[in-house]
Amino acid sequence: MFKTKWAYFFLAVSAAVFLYFLFAVNNGPSLGFDRYFSKFFTGLFSENTHPFFEVMDTLGNKIGVGIMTLVFLLFLWFKYRNYEAMAAIVFAVALGNEINKWLKEAIGRPRPDQEHLVDVSSLSFPSGHAMIGMILYTIIAYFIINELKSGSAKWLTAIIAGIWILLMGISRIVMGVHYPSDIAAGFAAGYIWVFISIALYAVLRSMFRRSSYQRESA
Repeated sequence: MFKTKWAYFFLAVSAAVFLYFLFAVNNGPSLGFDRYFSKFFTGLFSENTHPFFEVMDTLGNKIGVGIMTLVFLLFLWFKYRNYEAMAAIVFAVALGNEINKWLKEAIGRPRPDQEHLVDVSSLSFPSGHAMIGMILYTIIAYFIINELKSGSAKWLTAIIAGIWILLMGISRIVMGVHYPSDIAAGFAAGYIWVFISIALYAVLRSMFRRSSYQRESA
């Protein structure tokens, strides 16, 4: 999944997207991209959908991410005893969260000046829900896909993960707490961090396997 040319292509696209919105936000508070997609998503989803998006929003906050991370760590422990994967997930999510907070403070973009349907206290750019959601659920999908044998099952898992992550990002726009550019930049930064984290995981797993093989051969 992350050894293909597509992975590097999406890495390049993610870097370009993040840098574009970073410069755009620093050069002006109002973006046509934000005006268009804010109107689009708030018009597309009526008030009847708000309870659903509140649930999606909750799955991306600290409690939701903590619970989902713990559940998947227990799954990796009981099912596969994959300690390297467990370490990779903790590293990716915990450090990714710190990077997101640092970016927010460094960029300093205020939240949208409109009614917020959920409580928020931090700054706006990039979206923590989008970034951490991308990190956590992409890595979960990555490890699940690695264990699947069926090609169709792999694709189905990837599609479900993609829709799940997208809905988490949209929830922040519908709830009125993020600009669409915050979400796009959050997804982009999240993918970059996923790529780095999985590359580090692959290196560590290769080192541990080589070390284990050498001990068994001695």
